[in-house]
Amino acid sequence: MRGESDLSLRVTEDDRMQIHAWFGRVDLETGALLTGGGPAEDGAVSLESASRAFPVPQPDLRALALKGGLFAGDAEYNACLREAALSLVQGRLSASVTAEQDLLFAVQALDGMAEALNLLEERLYEWSRLHRQKIAHGRELAEELADDEKMGTLASAALSLRSYRKSLEAEVVVAVQALAPNLSILAGPVLAARIISRAGGLHNLARMPASRIQVMGAEKSLFKHLSGHAPSPKHGIIYRHPAVSGSARRLRGKAARALAAKLAIAARLDAGSAGLSPDLAASLQARLREIRQKTPRRA
Repeated sequence: MRGESDLSLRVTEDDRMQIHAWFGRVDLETGALLTGGGPAEDGAVSLESASRAFPVPQPDLRALALKGGLFAGDAEYNACLREAALSLVQGRLSASVTAEQDLLFAVQALDGMAEALNLLEERLYEWSRLHRQKIAHGRELAEELADDEKMGTLASAALSLRSYRKSLEAEVVVAVQALAPNLSILAGPVLAARIISRAGGLHNLARMPASRIQVMGAEKSLFKHLSGHAPSPKHGIIYRHPAVSGSARRLRGKAARALAAKLAIAARLDAGSAGLSPDLAASLQARLREIRQKTPRRA
């Protein structure tokens, strides 16, 4: 009865010893059914913890339930036990779902759709070159070929995927702004969502040093550097931020380091629900101006 005990079983001692099983309460001494009609009111406790509290032999829950007349027979008992187990599992799964987990899966879906869309549009372009001289790419090509007898289905699929990706991206923006407002303002919502996804969650990101955030997404280059086959990477996915991509090549390393330091602070504020800090963005801009002014141009 080990699986059944995991549903709900504990032993209490007030004026009598009672078993709180998944189907109700039973007097441990007489075997009489005290209440029935559902799981124990006080929640589920495993049989192992109950036996540590009271050194009693493990009871036969099925026999107790049938003896008490709660079920007509084994078939009804099994059916009700299955229903109770499914209900318990569904409840625990629902309780474990968080806004952060939804965001992580949404970002992974976005990345998957981006890869699939690139592949579809690449195939559509190659196919179109067999029949047309005009060169077009992406949405433009798909819209032109949406009614084509041969390529229309593929073109329509690419357009539909592009539309859904845009819709999902809008949902991600709303979700990450609610979850990590400081990070969203500093990095931009989409990049903030990707950083959180790469870290495996906001609290994981909050525990990371700025140096790790700086090269996040450049792990292959970092491993090559550590093995002596490549220079140290200056940035990873934060290159997409204008503070890095918009800086002169000679300044990108310093800009990435400054951005990563502010992102680390923003992540810790958001993980601790500290509220919005309006000074972070201004502080970053001031640091970037300082970097540009202090770094001389190379001759």
